Parts: sequence; C-alpha cells; structure tokens
Amino acid sequence: MLKFKKVASILAGAAMFGSTVAFAAAANYPSPFISGSNADVAVVWGMAGQNTDLAAALDITNDLNARLLQAGGGSSGGSTGGGTPTGGDFVKLERSSTKFQLGKGVLDVVSGTLNDDDLEVLLADGVFLDNDNDEFDYTQKIVMANLSLTMFDDSDYKADTPTVGIKVANAGQILNYTLDFTDVPTWADLSTSDINIMGVNYYILSTTTNTTLNLLDSASTTILNEGETKTLTVGDKTYDVALEFIASNSVKLNVNGQTTNSLATGQTYKLSDGVYIGIKEVNTQDYQGGIKQVEFSIGSGKLQITSGADVKINEDTINGLTGHLTNSGGSSGDSITRILLQWTADDDMFITDDSSITMPGLKNLKVSFGGMTFPMEEKFSIEAGSRDYLQLKDFPLKDSTETIDLLYGSSGAYTGIGKDSTNLLRTTNQTAITFDGDTDQYFVVSYNDGTNAESYLVKATSFITESSVNKTTIQYKKDGSWVTKKENAIHNDQVTFGNAVITVDYVQKTDKTVNFTSGTNVKFNTLYSKEGLKLNLPWATDNVTYLAGAINFTAATVAGHNGTSFHLEFNEEDKNENVAPTTVTGAFNATLGWNAASTRETHVSDVVGESVTFEEIGSTDVFRSFMYSPLASEMLWDQSGDQYSLQIIYHGKESYGSVYVTDVSTSVAVSGGDSGGAVNIVSVKDSEIDSVAGKNLVVIGGTCVNKISAELLGKTFPTCGADFTAATGVGANEFLIQTFSRTGGKVATLVAGYNAGDTTNAAKYLTTQTNVDTTVGKKYKGTSATSATLVTA
Repeated sequence: MLKFKKVASILAGAAMFGSTVAFAAAANYPSPFISGSNADVAVVWGMAGQNTDLAAALDITNDLNARLLQAGGGSSGGSTGGGTPTGGDFVKLERSSTKFQLGKGVLDVVSGTLNDDDLEVLLADGVFLDNDNDEFDYTQKIVMANLSLTMFDDSDYKADTPTVGIKVANAGQILNYTLDFTDVPTWADLSTSDINIMGVNYYILSTTTNTTLNLLDSASTTILNEGETKTLTVGDKTYDVALEFIASNSVKLNVNGQTTNSLATGQTYKLSDGVYIGIKEVNTQDYQGGIKQVEFSIGSGKLQITSGADVKINEDTINGLTGHLTNSGGSSGDSITRILLQWTADDDMFITDDSSITMPGLKNLKVSFGGMTFPMEEKFSIEAGSRDYLQLKDFPLKDSTETIDLLYGSSGAYTGIGKDSTNLLRTTNQTAITFDGDTDQYFVVSYNDGTNAESYLVKATSFITESSVNKTTIQYKKDGSWVTKKENAIHNDQVTFGNAVITVDYVQKTDKTVNFTSGTNVKFNTLYSKEGLKLNLPWATDNVTYLAGAINFTAATVAGHNGTSFHLEFNEEDKNENVAPTTVTGAFNATLGWNAASTRETHVSDVVGESVTFEEIGSTDVFRSFMYSPLASEMLWDQSGDQYSLQIIYHGKESYGSVYVTDVSTSVAVSGGDSGGAVNIVSVKDSEIDSVAGKNLVVIGGTCVNKISAELLGKTFPTCGADFTAATGVGANEFLIQTFSRTGGKVATLVAGYNAGDTTNAAKYLTTQTNVDTTVGKKYKGTSATSATLVTA
C-alpha cells in the first residue's frame, strides 16, 4: 500500500512548480538526472497504466543509461559495468581473449587458481618462524569453484526480479583457500608463533597435534613489565593494560579496569566487549630485582581450525567454512604440510551489482560483480499491427529505422507476407525477384560477405514509357523517408545500395512490374540489423521440407513453417562480429501464431531457443530472458494483452560481466551497468516510491494511472478524463512534460498524455528532441513524438 503521508513529504513543494528559486540556470534533459558521469534518478510508472507506460519507462531508463555511458566516454547505445575496483587487493576473473560471458562459469574463463601473481597481498608468499626460530617457506592460493553468470529470479534475493548475476545454491562450493608449506614445520614447534593468512597476522595460541590449530587475530602485540601500563589499539578502541599479578608461569592482567583470570602461556581470555587477550610468554627472574614481564597479544577474534570440522570464531561455529589440515606421513604424521579452508554457501547466496559475498569468519576475502558490459544496443519488437497482421517495429537498418510488415491472415491462418494483399512484403529465396507496384509495398535487399552485412528497404515506383522504353524509379528508405536511388531505371541498369548491387532485368509499365537479379552476396529473403543480427524473412513455397524462412500457406507439413504458425528465425554474430557464422552460438526464433480467443488474433505465441526460462518482471505480465551467447541478446515477452509481443535487445558486440575476487576493503563500482536492468538508473512502480525517496524522478503516466502523478498535481487518485484536462490543460491527443520541485533540492519531471499513446509520444519527445528544459516550472505541451511547445516559462 502506498504511504501517502510519506509521499506527501517526499513531494513537498510540488505545488510550487512556478518557483525557480535555487533553479536559476536552465537544466536541459538529461540534466539534472545525469551530471557528468554520475546519475541521480529513478523512473516511476503507474501500476494502473497500460503496458505502453512500462515500455515508455524502460525506454527512458535505457536512454538515461546510454547517456550516462556516453558521459563516461563509452560507446553510444550501450551500457557498461565493472569500473576498476578501488581501495585494496583485487583480481578480475577474465583473460584478454576470454571474457566472462553470460551463461559461462569461472572455469570456462580462467583456470580458477589464484596466487600471489593475482592477489599480491592476500596471497603473498610467506615465511613462518616457529618457536625454535626455524624458518619455513609457504605459499598461498585460491581455487575457485565453477560459479556461473546467469539470469535468475529468486525471492530470497529480490521477489519477481529477474536479475543477472551469480547465484550459489545452499551448500554449493565457492572456493578453497590453501596454505602450503614448502618446508615442513613440526606440530610441536607451532605454538606461540605468528603466521600470516590472507593478509592477516595470526598468533598460534595452541595446537592439538594432527587435528587442531587455535589462533588469535593479533591486532597488537607487546611486552609488558611489572609496574608499567601500556596502551594498545584494536580497531577503533584503546586498551590500557597493566600487570595485576605475575608468577613464574602465569599472569593476571588488568585491562581498562577488568581483571582477567590467571593465564598461562598459550591461554586466552575474552574481555567483556568480545576482544581476546592471548598470552605468548611469561618471563620471571626469581630473585630480588629480577625482571618480571609478559608478552601478550590483544586481538579481535580467536580462530579455531579443526580438520574436517566447521571453523570456529570466538567459540562460535561458522557455517559454510570447513577446515582441513594435512600432515606429513599421513594423519599421524608429526609435521603439518597444508592448511585448507573450504568455503561453501550457507543458504542461497547472490553475487550481483548490489550484493557481494564475503568469506565468513575471516571476513578478509569477498567475491563481487561489477555489472554487465553491453558495448552496443539495438531495440526492436515483433508486435501486432492489427488483429490480422504482425510487424517488425522500429527495426534498425543500415540507413534507417523502419517498421516492416511480416505476415497477415485471418481466423487462425496466415495467407500472405506483409500487411495485406495490397501491401505485400515481396520476398524470394531465388536470385531474381519480381516487384509488383499494384500489390507490393517494398522488398528487402541484403548484402553479407561474412564480415559486413547491411539491409535496405526498397521499392519501385513511377512506371512510365518513353521512346518505347519502359522505365521505373527505384527508391529506398533513408532516415525514415523514401529517397530516390535511380530515376527512370531501364533494362540492365545496376542499382547500388552500399555494398549491395541489384540489376534491373525488365520493366513492364502496363502491369507495373519490374524484375531484379541479385549481385554478389545479395539476397532477397534475409534481413540484417545495423549491428549484424540476421533474420530469415518468410518466403512462400509449396515445398514440404524444411528450409530457413520457408512458409507453406496451404499445407502444415513442416512445423513452424505453415499458415498456423511460423518460426521467425534470428542468428547473432559471433564474438568476433562475423555475421551469421558457420558455428552458431546465438540462434533463436519467435513463433508467430494465433491466440486461443474466439476472434483468433495473431501474435507472438512462443519463443524457442532462449537460454533461460522467461521470468516475469514484477506483476507486469512482461517476461524476461537472455541468450547465453557471446552477444547475450535480451528478450522481453509482453503477455499483458490478448496479442503477445516480443521486444529484442541486440547488443551488437561481445557482452560480458565483470567478476572480481578482492579483499574486504576493496570497493567495486558499477558504472551505468546492467544487472538485468538499469544499475545506476532504476524504474519502479508507483507503489515502490519509498525505495527511491532520495532521488530525482521521471514520472510516467497521468493522474488516472499513476499515483505519484496525482500527488504532483495535487489531485486525488485516480483523476481521469475531463478532470485531468482541467488540472493540466491537456486534452485528447496531447501530452505534457512538466517539472516540479521536491524536498532536498530534487525534482520530478512528469511525462504524461491524455491517453496511453500520448504518453508514449511524450516519452519519445523527451528522449529524442534536443533542449528539453527540465528546470522546475517548465512545462511542454505536445501532440506528437516530434512536436511540442513550451507553455510555461
């Protein structure tokens, strides 16, 4: 339930949108939401709104993330994570030629063994000096388990939030730490000596031969003489220590007024605040004036390692950390050769952009995730144009972004390619194609030489006859408009689009047809995005065997290639950006079919080949999945209405995560990355406003669908129709973009339309038009994605 009292305080001053005190300078979008390479913003959408409002929220979120990346010097259109860690010892689990791709495990990327070349402080080689002053060399290493980078949805982490990261199931192996002695010390000579384990100095209090080591975290060690007081520091606390009593082999200490028990060499005492005193040596000269002194350590914890048992810290058992001690000559040997600590998950554990895991007990080692790096990003969708046809919406061609009609039909059966019988998408798997000006909208010309690929949307128009010669004009889509490429083209004319060449074979004015033949590496039944994603377009056939893209409208012999359902097939590039490579690592398809409603409407009925089960985002009816491939295409399957749609986010270049092993002092920053959504910039429901109380806001949707919009405008929720118009001056087919002040110097920019489609236009206007002033008090009123007027100064 929304906490209105809290929201009211969050949005205090919203009614003062006309005031520009403290906002004297204009702040053009994306300011103040992004400043330099930093972001301070959340996008808020209304639970009561249509799914287009969520889509608008995601578009603005992705746009802000892309701008954040650009501000940090990255590539346009992508997002990046894994900023260099700061503050301590760290190693990134990747090699220059092998990145940590989605779906891979640690051992797919690196050997898994870390040593002092990787963590020069934590895993430094050491020299152990035993109580006989003999030296023994030792090495340290970590052997990682095969932790996998995946998408998961787990309520123990975040409910209904499909997330990219590493999930370690309860009792799952994380890593093994090993200290190996090169020269082998005897058990008898271990006690009262110091040893450094993973960057922390420990004092060996006592041992049980072959089975147990008792160690003290020796934060501070000193020698105290009778009659003096010494001050020692442990963490942020100080301790004044004096001798209360000393005998030949025991001692009592006074620590900040607290007297210990009588302690012999190797014994410990726990102070009232949990800190331990450990006696290293008691020295007395039994004569008048002889020296009486004690060497002791004061440390924050007592560590007990027993072979085959859980480690204990300060007498408490540490679940998930097991000790193993290896002896020379077997279990009864008198020398120790290895100390091994096995770290397993105690309950499910999660490594994400906002959740690292730390080795329990010792707490000096952690595993962190710096987010995903998506160098490029293309977004388009497969959705219904009406109840009877499907289209590729906003598909990124080389020179234009276009909506391309795919298949049409009725009553549960496809009957043609395109929008309808007079607006066809002309395709063929042959080297020649005939375009009919009476029935065809366009055809696709695609070029692919294995490295470079490009596609163009082409049509023929203006059929004429001059001097008994039939001629036609060839046009293609560029920057959203039809542009003439060849005027009055005739037989044998070549027409060039980038690298693609087609030849005019014959032109018929009477029936408005023109025949083209393809040049080298040119096809009429494939489609490539600007960044190289391949799509097999449908082409009609009477064949009953499978061929890529083939569709038989009259027979249902081949599943996924008939009028009942069609597999729209996609193929990613490989990590080296080879287009449609021979070894396919990223192939999937969207099944174009018909819903079960009595009206039989066309939609995306299934997705086949995704690498991870689709999981719902919140309660939106939008389901998320990924390809576990070098380019990690993301899919958002919208099942909110009767006609399902699919958004595909193609990353264009190798995509990978940043996984680190570090000491606890190291901070791993996530800069504009993605952990299954925006990392620095998040989108939330209006019911989740408390979680983003301290941020600037972009609020999506009007007062009829978004509770926060109503709060901003001082209206009760819901306020709809004419009442919304009275409050905003915005009527049918209009939208507003208006910025309000909030407490703490924050702002909230409202992006709302009279209807859902108007809200979509408002979001597009905000993200695509330059110089949208988001200073408090500024208000735009618009009618389309490219048209709005500043109405409040």
